[in-house]
This record gives sequence, structure tokens and C-alpha cells, in this order.
Amino acid sequence: MPVASSKAAAPRSPRTPDPRRWNRPVPIAPDAGPLRTLPPTDPHTLCLALVGDLDYEVGDEVLHQVRRALRAREDLRELRLDCRELVTTDSTGLSVLLQLHRDAGRDGIGFHLDNVGPVLERLLRVTGTYEHLRPGRPDELPADPEATAGESGALH
Repeated sequence: MPVASSKAAAPRSPRTPDPRRWNRPVPIAPDAGPLRTLPPTDPHTLCLALVGDLDYEVGDEVLHQVRRALRAREDLRELRLDCRELVTTDSTGLSVLLQLHRDAGRDGIGFHLDNVGPVLERLLRVTGTYEHLRPGRPDELPADPEATAGESGALH
């Protein structure tokens, strides 16, 4: 009777994405929780969705996963983070966004936050980071600058 081997099969190393096939998923863990890969808009863009809470509990995980995804693609020009499914963000989550913005800028990669909801927008505005993380968004400029002149919050 054959005896079962006590040696476990060696784990397979993750495959490196083929740069010729840019539409393959980025190496992010399956069911990655707070982060999901979205279909790219072009061959040089990485699109990721932030899901649930971006906070102390998952901040480091998100930061490491996005950094790993950025390193896996040398041809990237844009990083787009879709915030449509982001529920809450604490100071750790804000720090993660700022670090990713800095990393992308250092590497010559554009950084975009898409579909920012009212909760995240308020956090960014209160902390003074809205313009830093979402500079010059022409789609959000008022049609009539005079119409919003009195909305600065100053008392008259």
C-alpha cells in the first residue's frame, strides 16, 4: 500500500501580468475586500474601486495592494480610484489617499478620485485636501462664478 507523502505541494508564485495584455486583472487578492479592480479605460490606466470603509482597519492593506498593483505595471500613466462604493473614510484613509497621490506623482502617474460622494468630499474640504487631491476639475466649476461668490462661508 503506498504511503502518502508528507511533503506539501510548493505554492505557485503569482503570475506577472503580460504587458502586451493590459486588460488582464491587476494582481490584487481575490475578494480583496476594500479594493476591487475595474476594467481599464485605456492601456495605460489602472482603475480600482474603493469599497466599504477606508479606515484604520484596512488602510495599510489598501495602500500595499495599490502600491503592488502600480509596481506590476511599468507602462501606467494614470491611476483612477472610483469612490462610488466608499462608505466612510477616517484620518488613516485620508493618509492613504495622500500617500498614493504622492507615490503616483513621484512616478509620473496621474492620480484621479472619481465619483466622490458627499461624505468624502466634506472630509477633503474640511481638511483642506480637496484641491490637492482633485485639482482643477472643470466638470465641477460653477457655470456662473458670480452665483457662488457669497458661498464662501464668510459672515456679511
